[in-house]
Amino acid sequence: MNVSRELGLIMNGKGSDEQMFEDCCSVQEFIQRLLLLIKDHKTNSSCNINKEKLKLLNYSSVLDEIDKIGWQKLLSVNHDFTEMKLKMHDSLNHEHILKVKLNSGLPEFSTDFPRSMTFEWHENISTLNEMYNLFCQEAKKYQEFWKAMDELDSRCWVLEPENPSRQDTYRKIHVVPNVSLKIEVDPYHPKIFPTITWLGSETAVFVFRERILDRVEFLIVIMRWKFQVWDSDFPITTNLERLLEISLPLKPTFKHNAESREVTCCICYSERLNGEVPSRTCDNSHCGQSFHILCLYEWLRSLRETKRKQGNKVFGACPYCEQPISCNPPGP
Repeated sequence: MNVSRELGLIMNGKGSDEQMFEDCCSVQEFIQRLLLLIKDHKTNSSCNINKEKLKLLNYSSVLDEIDKIGWQKLLSVNHDFTEMKLKMHDSLNHEHILKVKLNSGLPEFSTDFPRSMTFEWHENISTLNEMYNLFCQEAKKYQEFWKAMDELDSRCWVLEPENPSRQDTYRKIHVVPNVSLKIEVDPYHPKIFPTITWLGSETAVFVFRERILDRVEFLIVIMRWKFQVWDSDFPITTNLERLLEISLPLKPTFKHNAESREVTCCICYSERLNGEVPSRTCDNSHCGQSFHILCLYEWLRSLRETKRKQGNKVFGACPYCEQPISCNPPGP
């Protein structure tokens, strides 16, 4: 069957001419099928043209938005401008990234802030420039928080997170061998007394708990007219050192000897497991070995002798000295 080049392209787009027309019983049926094929091709061509026009309009609007924000603020963009990263620097010279995904529905935004940023997007009304301005305004709210966290990082031996991000609201710091302190800071009120959790040997932790209670009771009851328990004008480390009556240690450098290295888990023989350091220590003063929570929990659960439980908490023998030890399940 001989056809024009244009008609051949249409027919080949749907399949070979033999497949489309070999079972035609008459010329009239052949013509009808051919007309349907041409009509379908025109409809699809029109849709493709409209889609291309829509893409061009989207490109144009996105480019206009970036032009308003400033091209120097654009960190990266994908090939079709549906995903991009915009940056800004705050008053502390921290760089923050706004990730944008322009989907067919509502755009998606994500930041490195400690709390989610809420923005009500109204189609055909809201703009990317408005979103970026809100992003910059939100960053200003966390300046005191990031300053407090920077101070903790520079003046303490931070055990976790191993590589802190701007989203992290906690620090686990080394206090003395086998004792660490988890500090949870409120991003909106970083100067108030943080939430603290003691980790380590119950015997060693007890000393610090009592020291804080005695100190607080003394300052409040005896001399509250002269001192404050927690002075918001001071950094977190200074307040902690006043309460604990110690100097918090800095992270040792490579020049220090092996004794200054991080504690090793006595079950898996590694310092870190999933980024966490050993935080459960045997209460036996003659033992004092440390374990990752996950390692000790799974160890105690695997022992036949481990029968006693209190909720999810398991009880058993220390893998090192065989003295009684208990362990709560690892966190999520």
